Amino acid sequence: MIEEEKELGSVKIDNEVLSSIASVAAKKVPGVHKIATSLIGGIAQIFKKTPDAGIKVVVGEGEVSFELGVVVEYGVNIPEVTYQIQKAIKEEVEKMSGLKVTRVDVIVHGVKMKKHKPEGETEEKTSSRKEEKND
Repeated sequence: MIEEEKELGSVKIDNEVLSSIASVAAKKVPGVHKIATSLIGGIAQIFKKTPDAGIKVVVGEGEVSFELGVVVEYGVNIPEVTYQIQKAIKEEVEKMSGLKVTRVDVIVHGVKMKKHKPEGETEEKTSSRKEEKND
């Protein structure tokens, strides 16, 4: 947790807030399917409803670093997508928190394959249902 003493009192930024900012920034990057979580992070997501459970936050004196796993969409340029994730997290966290982002480590845990339906399959099912109703 970040704590800063101001003239009017103290300001605290919880690690979960920093993690949430990073999560939103990462998910906005085209080609990102989702943030990957560990087993424990997945359980935390279920009970706490936190979409950012897979992001590790390490806070130092006036600085922060992140480690997160992602699943990307099939066919994307992985080095470019991960660079855009790093850039987006750095920009958003620095803008919103005033902290210097020193590192953003991105680990690609998987690739989401697109599901393809055969062209005629839907039409055949639809037309056979219509035929059954008419009988």
